Amino acid sequence: MTNIDTGGILFLLFSYGINILPILLFIILFIYIIRFFRRTERRAEARLKLDTENIAFQQQQIKSIQELNKRLTTIENILKEVD
Repeated sequence: MTNIDTGGILFLLFSYGINILPILLFIILFIYIIRFFRRTERRAEARLKLDTENIAFQQQQIKSIQELNKRLTTIENILKEVD
């Protein structure tokens, strides 16, 4: 058992390693691409959520301003009638 041909074993491992290496690199690259797209998708969803919240807030502000304008107009009309 001590007379194992380690050179032959190393050669086999090395030759199989060279054949497997491009496949492993492709798999690793594919995983990183998927992670990148998932991150960008999450960021886009977060941006979309913030934009919808901002739009809702702005619409609420517009309604408040319109209501104040109506009140101001009625007050101005009453003051004109008093004069």
